Amino acid sequence: MRGRARFGHLYLYVGKEYILSFVVAFLFFFFIFFVNQILVLAQKILLKNVNVGDVLLLVVFSIPQFLMYTMPFSSLASASMVIGNLSSQNEILALRSCGVHIKQIIRPIIVISLFLSAATLMIADWMIPYTTGLYKDLYAEMIQSIPTMQLESYSSTSFGKRVISNGLVEGNVLHDVLIFDDTSRRDSRVISASEGSINVLDIDRFLYRIDLVDPEILITDSSSLKKYSLAGAKSMSIYLDLSSNASGFVNITPSQMSMSQLKAAAADLQSEQDSIDSQRQSNISHSAASLSQELFAAEKGDASASRAMSYAQQLKDYRAQRGYSFYYQYYRSEYQKKIALSLACTFLVFIAFPISFFRVKNGRMIGFGLSMLIAVFYWFFIYYMHVRAISGSLHPAFYMWAPNALVFIAGLLLLWRTRK
Repeated sequence: MRGRARFGHLYLYVGKEYILSFVVAFLFFFFIFFVNQILVLAQKILLKNVNVGDVLLLVVFSIPQFLMYTMPFSSLASASMVIGNLSSQNEILALRSCGVHIKQIIRPIIVISLFLSAATLMIADWMIPYTTGLYKDLYAEMIQSIPTMQLESYSSTSFGKRVISNGLVEGNVLHDVLIFDDTSRRDSRVISASEGSINVLDIDRFLYRIDLVDPEILITDSSSLKKYSLAGAKSMSIYLDLSSNASGFVNITPSQMSMSQLKAAAADLQSEQDSIDSQRQSNISHSAASLSQELFAAEKGDASASRAMSYAQQLKDYRAQRGYSFYYQYYRSEYQKKIALSLACTFLVFIAFPISFFRVKNGRMIGFGLSMLIAVFYWFFIYYMHVRAISGSLHPAFYMWAPNALVFIAGLLLLWRTRK
């Protein structure tokens, strides 16, 4: 009890400095990701004729997505800032001269980082799926309430392999319409009309129809520049399926699911993975049996050496294969990623301790700068391992926990050297 009281003031001081530094670092990273999200929405939605309040709500609903990275990087930066400042002010040297072990200095930082890891895990498992649902519903309502939001006066807009260029837009009436249609593999069409109107066919499925008045159609053959057809009509209707344009926002991706949803999805795909493994084992057994028969026949002189070599190579190829189900790996890797990124709030602080033990001026700023370099490295590393986890056949935990294991082991080794 006396031991705790003896270090109580030290814990309070270091913990307070860590929390204040975390707030500063959090605001910095939050601003970077927030501005990026604003720019993305500005490109997709904000420049259209939509309600600004709805756009702001979309931004709010997307915040938990980048908190998954903001929290670990802020924890790393704040730990580096605190230790760097204590070192530059010779406070760590003074404490160690008084017999205070280094673990007493870093203990409050580790304890607080564990709480941050728990908060990040809650964001990943509960807040992201919840706000993603709200985001999906609001965006669908925006698409439904503004059917012509993709068409502006005197502009060109792409709808898959169709490009629509138009003049003045008055309500749902389009003037001076020019459509480049490249949906056919054999030929291309250019359709022009002085006037047309856009109408909603099915709001829920994002189906629209453009009715053109007195259109002229030029059809060109992709195999020859000399072949073309020119036709006219009193009216013409073109159907547009905009569901693919909205799917990127409306569909829920594995990264936006809860851990229970990911686990259930992976369990549903387990049978597919078992089928792949079973087929691979069957191919190996069949090739091995065929090779044995050929070798037995070769002893009697009834088989060719080339056929035996072919079976041997086939057997080698089957054994080298590591069959896997893409989506099975995808869901499992996202499950592991949520946990690994959450606990990165704690693992990253271990690398922050040894790199910040220096006695120079502006230790807080230098610590923040070094933490930025490590954050960039960690970001690219975990992205690379995520790609490997999806495309590989090993358990995704091996890939997704590799960045945390690397920084943790490196931190412990450097910290051990610092102690000496």
